Amino acid sequence: MKKLVKICLFLMIFSFNINVLAENGQEEGTSEVTGASSDATLTDVYINEQKVVCSDYVCELIIEDNDVANVVITYKTNDAKATVSTEKIEDTLKSGENTYTVTVTAEDGTEQIYTFKVTKKVLSTDSSLKKLLINGEEITLSKGTTKYQTTVSYATNKLDVEVETTDSNASLVDSNTNKLSYDFFETEKELRIKVQAEAGDITTYVINVSRRDEADATLKSLTIEDVDLNFESEIFDYEVTVLRNVTSLEIDAVPTDSEASVTIDNPENLEIGENTVTIEVDNDGNIKTYTIKVTKLDEEDITLANLKSLTIEGYTIDFKEDVYEYNLKIGDVNFLVIDAIPKVDTAQVEITGNLDLVDGSIIKIKVSYDDEVSNVYKINISKDLNVNESNTTLKIVIIIVIVLIVIAAVVLLIIQKKKKNKQNNKKNDKNNNKKDTKDNGEEVKIEQDDESKTINTEEISNDDELIDII
Repeated sequence: MKKLVKICLFLMIFSFNINVLAENGQEEGTSEVTGASSDATLTDVYINEQKVVCSDYVCELIIEDNDVANVVITYKTNDAKATVSTEKIEDTLKSGENTYTVTVTAEDGTEQIYTFKVTKKVLSTDSSLKKLLINGEEITLSKGTTKYQTTVSYATNKLDVEVETTDSNASLVDSNTNKLSYDFFETEKELRIKVQAEAGDITTYVINVSRRDEADATLKSLTIEDVDLNFESEIFDYEVTVLRNVTSLEIDAVPTDSEASVTIDNPENLEIGENTVTIEVDNDGNIKTYTIKVTKLDEEDITLANLKSLTIEGYTIDFKEDVYEYNLKIGDVNFLVIDAIPKVDTAQVEITGNLDLVDGSIIKIKVSYDDEVSNVYKINISKDLNVNESNTTLKIVIIIVIVLIVIAAVVLLIIQKKKKNKQNNKKNDKNNNKKDTKDNGEEVKIEQDDESKTINTEEISNDDELIDII
């Protein structure tokens, strides 16, 4: 019985060892019958001396170098007894994908096909710029030209460069983006902008930047409707006061340089108290700001109901805006011609008591503004007949003087006309004497002399009569 147990145990151990050996033989690629390897894999795969890791029997490599024209693929079998269909692959690369295959045969005849994919990517050599902007101003580029000049505003202290490359794969050498920035505190500066193509070629653009002369950023005129501003171009701060009924300001600002832009920050609704209006003038980056402090009153200004001037025809009055009562002596008249002009054009003027004037009459001039404010000027009348007589006498004297001047002018004109006629008659007589013959020349001359004497006597007589008439 013990022998039977030992035999059974021996058989079991022997069977177990056989199974282990069989499994190990299969894992090591040995044939259970013959003991030959089935390993058909490759190792140490190199493409152009660059080691490549294969996946699912596919080996890939992308070549990004325009100078690489050929491909060399080398490899080894993982099992020394395995064989390959091609020991080494050598070929001329074409642009794009290049595909090669090799068959690996294991010792036991097992075959495996490997695929090699080599992609030659042709890189762009374009390192040119399509667009170049400095502080937002575009510089016109010309193909093949890399040197440019430009100017910037007088107030510029920083240069912001933005580019767009012709080829999307090109980039700036000194920036990860398409933008560069430089400080600019000098009068001129040279910028060097390097553009690298996808293939590595570099083009350097040279930009000479200079500062423009300072542009005029002042206002030529600044007016506010119904507000006296006393504007001066080089004064930038002002203070004005407006009434309670003013809700907004009508502002007209004209720049000295028509190229400048004007921005007005004007509150739509003025509040009681202090308000601020700013006027910004921008000319080529040179900016100046005018500030107006506007104080809106809580009460109306009574002086708005004042007169600007007051005149009375034929009389002199010492008018002052803030004097509201006057005394006036007049002659024997029933009314006065009064001209009263208000301080504010929109104010209303009403004159009463100016009819049937007597000694002690009071003329009232009422000035009203905005139906809330009014002032009354008074003129106390006293009559003095001497005032009227003296005025009448003066008028008569002036009329007489004017009449005498007119008469004298008429007399002078008549005398001048007579003299001119006399001169014309003498010329005519001389012409007639030349036409007479020698025989009767003396008689004609005597007759002409007698006639001339007669004419002269008549002219003198006429002049005397004129003088007598005057």
